[in-house]
Amino acid sequence: MLLVMASSAFAQNPPPPLGAAPAPAAAEAERVIVTGSNIPTAEEVGPNPVDTYNRDNINKSGERTTEQFLQSLPIANANIIPISNNENGSNTTVGAATIALRGFDARATLILLDGRRVAVYPTGNNPGLVNVMFVDLNSIPQAAIESIEILKDGASTTYGADAVAGVVNIKMRHNYDGAEASVQYGNTLDKDSGEFISSAIFGVGKGDTNITGVLNYYHRNSIANRDRGFSAVPPFLSSNNSPYNLQLSSNVAGAAGGMNLNPGGTEFASAPDFTNGLAPASAYLYNARRRVRAAGGQRPGFNFNQFSLSFPESERYGVYLSADHKIFGDQMVVYADGF
Repeated sequence: MLLVMASSAFAQNPPPPLGAAPAPAAAEAERVIVTGSNIPTAEEVGPNPVDTYNRDNINKSGERTTEQFLQSLPIANANIIPISNNENGSNTTVGAATIALRGFDARATLILLDGRRVAVYPTGNNPGLVNVMFVDLNSIPQAAIESIEILKDGASTTYGADAVAGVVNIKMRHNYDGAEASVQYGNTLDKDSGEFISSAIFGVGKGDTNITGVLNYYHRNSIANRDRGFSAVPPFLSSNNSPYNLQLSSNVAGAAGGMNLNPGGTEFASAPDFTNGLAPASAYLYNARRRVRAAGGQRPGFNFNQFSLSFPESERYGVYLSADHKIFGDQMVVYADGF
């Protein structure tokens, strides 16, 4: 006798234990960015606001001097050092030029040479440059520059108050072996302001010791304000507090025989202290007595542009010499620089 029995099977999961907490989610580390710290950090921690320009960038720019190249960059201001002009007495910064970043003056931009500070230019007793300490870029031969780094952010906590606007680090050429020379010449369309630049670089030594030298010569002829129509006569302007900011070119003023007249018939002139070619005038006033208010009191409304220079003649000789010697491989380097 065969007995067969059938039954149903059921699957059932055991209930979760009482009081069990859900599994914690994976913790995410938040990025913390510290601004103005001397603690070394990896470059990928945050944006690196440093622009680097090598020799190829400088040569392709077409600029003849370091000053002109830096001032062609969008972050740089125009040359805040007035052109030296014996006619108006600003002769204490002969041939000097510097750079200022982000709308600040030269005191807020730090210029380094191979990461080291350099001596500042002596401004003398120029009233417009009192307490303005700057590095003269014209004293650094462009042929001796390997690259230029510009920190476009403030770095006062690292370098001090003179780096509020940023830092310009000029890296010089080292470990050069060989010799090369270059000659450049340019002139205006009127052929009255020739510019001549020549430079030579040489380097000797291999291995642990190297000596690199650079010779540089620069000459530029002067141009007087009277040599150009746009500067032969001071511009005809409204006063600084005028809501219209009236401005006519000096060509229009010159068409009236050199007399700058306002609608009321009074003569208008600009302060001679502030018409030296580049520096903008800080006060334009007119009156019926044909006199103009300037620094130091009243002065006659005379066309000083007929006797002043847009920029004076400039001649410079530059020398740069660098010597490096490695000790214990790359662990220690003894160096000496001079320019």
